[in-house]
Amino acid sequence: MLRTGKEHIERLRDGRIVYIGSERVGDVTTHPAFRNAARTVAAIYDMKADPANRAIMSFTEAGDARRAPRRICAAACEPIR
Repeated sequence: MLRTGKEHIERLRDGRIVYIGSERVGDVTTHPAFRNAARTVAAIYDMKADPANRAIMSFTEAGDARRAPRRICAAACEPIR
């Protein structure tokens, strides 16, 4: 099943303990050091879940109707056309 960006953000709010130096980060999705990265990854999840992109951003295994996300690689992959 393809996760959406909203689901990704919700999963980051799981009570994980994160520190920056001696500062404990209460919510990585809203903290200035992490929020943009969280939003960027959420946007990728939304792009994968968009029906217009499903064929290139996900795949199915033989005999299984569920779609699984493809891994995105920056350096070794051919560009998506």
